[in-house]
This record gives sequence, C-alpha cells and structure tokens, in this order.
Amino acid sequence: MRSRLLLVIGLLPAVATAQVSPFTGKSVVPPDSMGGYRLLIGGHFHGSSSDRSGYPSPTLLANLDTINALGANLMLSTGDLFLQPDLDSARYARSFFSRLDLALFNAPGNHDLEGKAYRSGAIMPVRIAMGQDRILLLDTERNNSNIKGDQLDAIVDIAEEVAQGMVRHVFIFSHRPVWSEEEPLYGDLFLNNTRSLTGCNFNKDVLPLLQRMARKAEVFWISGSMAGRAPASIFFQPHEEHITYVQSAIRGELRDALLIADVGRSGIRWSALSLTGLSVEKVERHGVEWWKEHQRSKAPFRWRILPYLIKKNLGYPSFWYGFVVAMVVLILLRAAVRRW
Repeated sequence: MRSRLLLVIGLLPAVATAQVSPFTGKSVVPPDSMGGYRLLIGGHFHGSSSDRSGYPSPTLLANLDTINALGANLMLSTGDLFLQPDLDSARYARSFFSRLDLALFNAPGNHDLEGKAYRSGAIMPVRIAMGQDRILLLDTERNNSNIKGDQLDAIVDIAEEVAQGMVRHVFIFSHRPVWSEEEPLYGDLFLNNTRSLTGCNFNKDVLPLLQRMARKAEVFWISGSMAGRAPASIFFQPHEEHITYVQSAIRGELRDALLIADVGRSGIRWSALSLTGLSVEKVERHGVEWWKEHQRSKAPFRWRILPYLIKKNLGYPSFWYGFVVAMVVLILLRAAVRRW
C-alpha cells in the first residue's frame, strides 16, 4: 500500500504540469462520470513539405469548426506540427491555436525542433492522466531515437501502475515509429520515414516493458512520421496481444483524415474524420496487408525542390553523424595506406 501511495505521489507533479496545453492554453477535459472520453489524433499538421506559406495544412484549417464540435477531451499531435517554427509560430497562433477550442499536445518531430521558437519550451516527456488511463508523449528526436533517461523512466513508472491494477489503457505518442525499425514486417512500409542512424533500443529496452503492461492493460504506441507516398493517413496494426502500433498523419492531400478514439467502460471505439469529404475505410482495416495492397507508385523526382531537400538533410543531426564517421574512416584508411 505504501509503495503504491509513493508511486502516485511521485507522478503527481509530472501529471499536473501536463494538463494545460502550451499551444492553446486550454485545459484537458477530464473523463465524464462514467469514465468516458474522446481523443482526437493526427500529425504532420504543416501539411505538404513544399508548402512555404507558414500556415497549417488547409485541410486542417478548413475543418476547425467540425473539430471543435466533436467534443474531444484533447487533441494529440504525432509531431511535425510546424514546418519552420521560428517563421511560422505567429501564423499558427493566429490561424490555428487561437481558434482551437481544446487542449493540444505535441510529440515533437524533426521540424518542430528547428530554430528556437519551441525548442526551448519543449519539456518532455509529457504525462497526462485520463481517469484510469495514461497518455505519454515522447521526444524521439533525442538520443538517435533511443528511449532512455527520463523518457524510459516514464514508461517504467506507467508499467508499475499497470502492474498494480491502476491502469486500463496506455497511449504512448512519438513522432518516429521506433517500433518499426527492427521489424521486417514494417520495414518496407516506412522506408522514407525519419529514423535513427544506427538503430535504436526499442526492441531491447522498451518492448519488454510494453509486454509487461499488456498482461493487464491495452497498449497503443501511436506515431506520425509517414512519408508522402503513404496510401492513407492512418496505419493500425495489432502487433501482439494487447499491443497495437498506430500511425496518424496528414500531408495536405485528399486522403487527409484524423484518428478518433472513443474510450469507455466497454473498451475503445476507433473511427476517422475525413478532412476532405472522402470516405475512409474502417480504421482497423488499415494494417500491413491493406497498406501493401494500396502502396502508391514512386512519384517522379521534382528538381525544383532540390534546394529544399539539401537544406533539410543538412539540418539533420544524423547527416552530420554520418559525415563525421565517414571522415574518421577516410582518415584511418589514408593513414593505413601510407604505412603500407
């Protein structure tokens, strides 16, 4: 009993500071008297990577009235909220944040950490308690996608709560689908996604914790790095019993849709909100087989975006890691050749 009390007390500061959105200033609406609540989920809200307007995706802005009318308890972004935060933040505040009537939280992507506008205020991980359920947002741009330190500790804390029968559902958000990097089943689907340079510790250190949680709770790991040729805005794949891997992101395209989770005593009902009026197949159908059947052909290379691509890749820490490693290898080879 004492250990449970200490665990709850230890979690209170992190949970309390996560209840007000740093973007909209709105508070998370707690579950209703029956424990029910609604999550609204999406990512890549800046839309197309070639859109230099500084505004969120037009498909998102065009549906703000509908989004506000959904009655969601909070909105969760799977990263790349901005394209260029320093340049775009004022336009976002005017066109999006001031008009959104609910709390918004973001699991930062590579674009979100460019510049200084939101990097300095990005306090991660973020923990949100929804009754008996837990929501955790992580920064997978840290440590070459390795989940460690305070972020791994946060997962351990939730696993302890689950083990004590205190939690029903766990929702973990990250921009990078770190769960896909060492899984051949998903490798061909997300080849162009933001990923680590040399692999990460997900299977070694994180998956065992999820498997431990799955003995008593439903676990959903929801990510948002989805390359432009993705056939849908949603990927939904049960990985093993009580562990499901999900992707949710828009790109300023006709396929754009947000993911909705209605959580109640009887479980979770998943649905999608199309942002363009197109019909969306049942969420649970969007697994590996569906994605393979609907993969889009490779688009022709657009030479006009070459300067953007060069600038983008020069901004990735992984590029410079690779550059430094290559230079060290070349220096060593040159030294060895001279000795011969």
